[in-house]
Amino acid sequence: MEGVMSSLHFWLKVSRPHHCLAAGLAAWVSALLSNGTEWLTMTNLAAASSIALGCLGASVFHYGAANRMYARKYWDLIPLDNPICLQRVGLAFMLTSVIIAVVMLNLFCVIVTFYNTVAIILYARWLAKHWASKNLVIALVCTTPVLLGWFSGHRLNPVVPYGLGAVFCAYWAREIIKDVSDIRANQGIRVTLPIWLGIKQARKVAGGFQCISVVCLLLLSGRLLNYPVYVLAPFSLALTVFGATAWSLFHGQRENSEARWIVYGTWMMICTFFGVRFAYALQSSGP
Repeated sequence: MEGVMSSLHFWLKVSRPHHCLAAGLAAWVSALLSNGTEWLTMTNLAAASSIALGCLGASVFHYGAANRMYARKYWDLIPLDNPICLQRVGLAFMLTSVIIAVVMLNLFCVIVTFYNTVAIILYARWLAKHWASKNLVIALVCTTPVLLGWFSGHRLNPVVPYGLGAVFCAYWAREIIKDVSDIRANQGIRVTLPIWLGIKQARKVAGGFQCISVVCLLLLSGRLLNYPVYVLAPFSLALTVFGATAWSLFHGQRENSEARWIVYGTWMMICTFFGVRFAYALQSSGP
């Protein structure tokens, strides 16, 4: 490859390794809460690697498929010499994700990885054109790391469903926030919620979803009251961050910060779930 696509900075930008790491960790921690007492099993590792590779492929593929929109984002421009190449590389990673699920995981996990692959392939060309499909599809994709880990085992711990609800609604809100930031790039290409309703009303809709996310965490709090501080501390941070994001969406105007806050909140949820699993391990090994 030639030009900008040969640079390390370019590939770090389009692959978004921090998102891949977060997806893999989320699937692993969710699998730990679903699969029993072992920390490292083939199932846990397969779930984490499958979703991490799928996330990597989705990011690379989307940058190539949605090149027309990204070319308009002069404030965050990613020039492409060969968008078809990105789509092929991304598709290869996504298919590898599906193959891992087929070989090492159960049918539910195969369905999750297959959904991610089909959704991303169809997204840039069709599903992203209108907010009614756009935000729902990606909110589901962003929730699948937790979902795949949960489906990989016997779904033993009752805290995960609350986390699923919180993450799903938070990422739906985040997609609307990102559409506010990208309103100029989307003009004439997509009918996003900010274009259809206006920025102020779209932010209120995002705030509504974020409030539902907060409610899910409040419901979860009742199941965490007796856990140690290393569980309650990150959970409290997640609840605070999600609550502050909801407040800001109704009363503030900080799109870029709000999108980051949601990501930080999901990291805190990963830490919370890991703490729950660690507490369970200590209890199981006690006298």
